Amino acid sequence: MHQILEALGIDWHLILTQFIGFVILLFLLNRFVFKRVFGILDERQQNIKQVYDQLDEDRRAMESTRKQYEQRLAGIEADAREKIQAAVKEAQALRDNLVADAERQAESIVVQGRSENERERQAAFLEMRQQIVSLAMTAAGKVVGESLTDARQAKMVDDFIGSVGTGPKTAGVAQSANGSGSADQQKGAAAY
Repeated sequence: MHQILEALGIDWHLILTQFIGFVILLFLLNRFVFKRVFGILDERQQNIKQVYDQLDEDRRAMESTRKQYEQRLAGIEADAREKIQAAVKEAQALRDNLVADAERQAESIVVQGRSENERERQAAFLEMRQQIVSLAMTAAGKVVGESLTDARQAKMVDDFIGSVGTGPKTAGVAQSANGSGSADQQKGAAAY
Protein backbone atom coordinates (compact mmCIF):
# COMPACT_ATOMS: atom_id res chain seq x y z
CA MET A 1 0.00 0.00 0.00
CA HIS A 2 2.92 2.22 0.58
CA GLN A 3 3.92 1.68 -3.05
CA ILE A 4 0.46 2.55 -4.33
CA LEU A 5 0.52 5.79 -2.37
CA GLU A 6 3.99 6.65 -3.74
CA ALA A 7 2.82 5.77 -7.26
CA LEU A 8 -0.07 8.18 -6.83
CA GLY A 9 2.24 10.84 -5.42
CA ILE A 10 0.69 10.84 -1.97
CA ASP A 11 2.93 11.26 1.09
CA TRP A 12 1.30 9.44 3.98
CA HIS A 13 3.41 11.39 6.54
CA LEU A 14 2.00 14.56 5.21
CA ILE A 15 -1.56 13.18 5.36
CA LEU A 16 -0.99 11.95 8.89
CA THR A 17 0.44 15.31 9.93
CA GLN A 18 -2.43 17.14 8.32
CA PHE A 19 -4.91 14.78 9.97
CA ILE A 20 -3.35 15.36 13.42
CA GLY A 21 -3.27 19.12 12.78
CA PHE A 22 -6.94 18.99 11.74
CA VAL A 23 -7.88 17.08 14.90
CA ILE A 24 -5.93 19.55 17.04
CA LEU A 25 -7.57 22.44 15.19
CA LEU A 26 -10.96 20.84 15.64
CA PHE A 27 -10.25 20.33 19.35
CA LEU A 28 -9.13 23.96 19.80
CA LEU A 29 -12.04 25.29 17.76
CA ASN A 30 -14.43 23.16 19.79
CA ARG A 31 -12.90 24.23 23.05
CA PHE A 32 -12.56 27.97 22.42
CA VAL A 33 -14.73 28.91 19.46
CA PHE A 34 -17.55 26.41 19.01
CA LYS A 35 -18.50 26.41 22.70
CA ARG A 36 -18.81 30.18 22.64
CA VAL A 37 -20.58 30.22 19.30
CA PHE A 38 -22.90 27.40 20.33
CA GLY A 39 -23.40 29.12 23.71
CA ILE A 40 -24.32 32.36 21.92
CA LEU A 41 -26.60 30.41 19.57
CA ASP A 42 -28.17 28.55 22.50
CA GLU A 43 -28.62 31.82 24.36
CA ARG A 44 -30.12 33.38 21.25
CA GLN A 45 -32.40 30.38 20.83
CA GLN A 46 -33.45 30.67 24.49
CA ASN A 47 -34.13 34.38 24.03
CA ILE A 48 -36.22 33.69 20.94
CA LYS A 49 -38.07 30.92 22.78
CA GLN A 50 -38.71 33.26 25.71
CA VAL A 51 -39.96 35.96 23.33
CA TYR A 52 -42.31 33.47 21.66
CA ASP A 53 -43.44 32.14 25.03
CA GLN A 54 -44.03 35.71 26.23
CA LEU A 55 -45.94 36.48 23.05
CA ASP A 56 -48.06 33.36 23.51
CA GLU A 57 -48.70 34.28 27.13
CA ASP A 58 -49.58 37.87 26.18
CA ARG A 59 -51.88 36.58 23.44
CA ARG A 60 -53.62 34.28 25.92
CA ALA A 61 -53.90 37.13 28.44
CA MET A 62 -55.33 39.42 25.75
CA GLU A 63 -57.80 36.74 24.72
CA SER A 64 -58.81 36.24 28.35
CA THR A 65 -59.15 40.01 28.84
CA ARG A 66 -61.18 40.29 25.62
CA LYS A 67 -63.52 37.54 26.83
CA GLN A 68 -63.86 39.28 30.21
CA TYR A 69 -64.65 42.58 28.49
CA GLU A 70 -67.19 40.86 26.26
CA GLN A 71 -68.81 39.28 29.33
CA ARG A 72 -68.81 42.62 31.15
CA LEU A 73 -70.23 44.34 28.08
CA ALA A 74 -72.95 41.68 27.80
CA GLY A 75 -73.68 42.14 31.51
CA ILE A 76 -73.81 45.91 31.11
CA GLU A 77 -76.13 45.55 28.11
CA ALA A 78 -78.37 43.18 30.07
CA ASP A 79 -78.41 45.59 33.04
CA ALA A 80 -79.15 48.51 30.74
CA ARG A 81 -81.94 46.53 29.07
CA GLU A 82 -83.41 45.61 32.47
CA LYS A 83 -83.19 49.22 33.64
CA ILE A 84 -84.83 50.45 30.45
CA GLN A 85 -87.60 47.88 30.82
CA ALA A 86 -88.06 48.84 34.48
CA ALA A 87 -88.17 52.53 33.52
CA VAL A 88 -90.72 51.76 30.80
CA LYS A 89 -92.85 49.78 33.26
CA GLU A 90 -92.56 52.58 35.81
CA ALA A 91 -93.52 55.15 33.19
CA GLN A 92 -96.49 53.02 32.14
CA ALA A 93 -97.57 52.65 35.76
CA LEU A 94 -97.19 56.40 36.26
CA ARG A 95 -99.16 57.05 33.07
CA ASP A 96 -101.86 54.62 34.22
CA ASN A 97 -101.99 56.36 37.60
CA LEU A 98 -102.20 59.76 35.93
CA VAL A 99 -104.94 58.54 33.59
CA ALA A 100 -106.83 57.00 36.52
CA ASP A 101 -106.45 60.22 38.53
CA ALA A 102 -107.61 62.25 35.55
CA GLU A 103 -110.59 59.95 35.07
CA ARG A 104 -111.46 60.20 38.76
CA GLN A 105 -111.16 63.97 38.65
CA ALA A 106 -113.24 64.11 35.46
CA GLU A 107 -115.87 61.87 37.04
CA SER A 108 -115.82 64.04 40.15
CA ILE A 109 -116.21 67.15 38.01
CA VAL A 110 -119.07 65.52 36.09
CA VAL A 111 -120.78 64.44 39.32
CA GLN A 112 -120.23 67.88 40.82
CA GLY A 113 -121.55 69.50 37.65
CA ARG A 114 -124.59 67.26 37.65
CA SER A 115 -125.18 67.97 41.31
CA GLU A 116 -124.79 71.70 40.76
CA ASN A 117 -127.01 71.49 37.71
CA GLU A 118 -129.64 69.63 39.75
CA ARG A 119 -129.41 72.26 42.53
CA GLU A 120 -129.76 75.07 40.00
CA ARG A 121 -132.68 73.26 38.37
CA GLN A 122 -134.33 72.78 41.77
CA ALA A 123 -133.72 76.44 42.64
CA ALA A 124 -135.13 77.55 39.29
CA PHE A 125 -138.05 75.21 39.75
CA LEU A 126 -138.74 76.62 43.24
CA GLU A 127 -138.42 80.15 41.98
CA MET A 128 -140.74 79.35 39.08
CA ARG A 129 -143.28 77.76 41.44
CA GLN A 130 -143.15 80.79 43.69
CA GLN A 131 -143.70 83.06 40.70
CA ILE A 132 -146.55 80.86 39.48
CA VAL A 133 -148.10 80.90 42.96
CA SER A 134 -147.67 84.63 43.22
CA LEU A 135 -149.30 85.09 39.83
CA ALA A 136 -152.08 82.68 40.77
CA MET A 137 -152.65 84.52 44.04
CA THR A 138 -152.74 87.86 42.31
CA ALA A 139 -155.15 86.49 39.73
CA ALA A 140 -157.25 84.90 42.44
CA GLY A 141 -157.25 88.15 44.37
CA LYS A 142 -158.40 90.02 41.32
CA VAL A 143 -161.07 87.43 40.60
CA VAL A 144 -162.35 87.43 44.14
CA GLY A 145 -162.06 91.16 44.36
CA GLU A 146 -160.51 91.34 47.73
CA SER A 147 -157.08 92.12 48.93
CA LEU A 148 -155.20 89.48 50.81
CA THR A 149 -153.03 90.22 53.81
CA ASP A 150 -149.35 89.38 53.62
CA ALA A 151 -149.67 86.67 56.26
CA ARG A 152 -152.65 85.07 54.51
CA GLN A 153 -150.89 85.31 51.15
CA ALA A 154 -147.68 83.71 52.54
CA LYS A 155 -149.73 80.86 54.03
CA MET A 156 -151.49 80.31 50.74
CA VAL A 157 -148.17 80.35 48.87
CA ASP A 158 -146.76 77.72 51.20
CA ASP A 159 -149.89 75.60 50.84
CA PHE A 160 -149.78 75.96 47.09
CA ILE A 161 -146.08 75.04 46.91
CA GLY A 162 -146.80 71.99 49.01
CA SER A 163 -149.67 71.00 46.76
CA VAL A 164 -147.67 71.60 43.55
CA GLY A 165 -144.92 69.37 44.88
CA THR A 166 -147.38 66.51 45.51
CA GLY A 167 -149.47 66.87 42.38
CA PRO A 168 -151.75 69.25 40.47
CA LYS A 169 -154.18 70.70 42.99
CA THR A 170 -154.50 74.12 41.51
CA ALA A 171 -158.28 74.15 41.76
CA GLY A 172 -158.17 73.42 45.50
CA VAL A 173 -155.70 76.22 46.08
CA ALA A 174 -157.86 78.67 44.18
CA GLN A 175 -160.86 77.55 46.22
CA SER A 176 -158.98 77.99 49.48
CA ALA A 177 -157.76 81.39 48.32
CA ASN A 178 -161.25 82.85 48.32
CA GLY A 179 -162.89 80.68 50.89
CA SER A 180 -165.69 79.02 48.93
CA GLY A 181 -165.28 80.23 45.28
CA SER A 182 -167.46 79.50 42.34
CA ALA A 183 -166.76 77.15 39.49
CA ASP A 184 -165.91 80.07 37.20
CA GLN A 185 -163.49 81.47 39.74
CA GLN A 186 -161.86 78.07 40.15
CA LYS A 187 -161.44 77.75 36.36
CA GLY A 188 -159.96 81.26 36.18
CA ALA A 189 -157.50 80.54 38.99
CA ALA A 190 -156.54 77.27 37.38
CA ALA A 191 -155.88 79.03 34.10
CA TYR A 192 -153.39 81.35 35.73
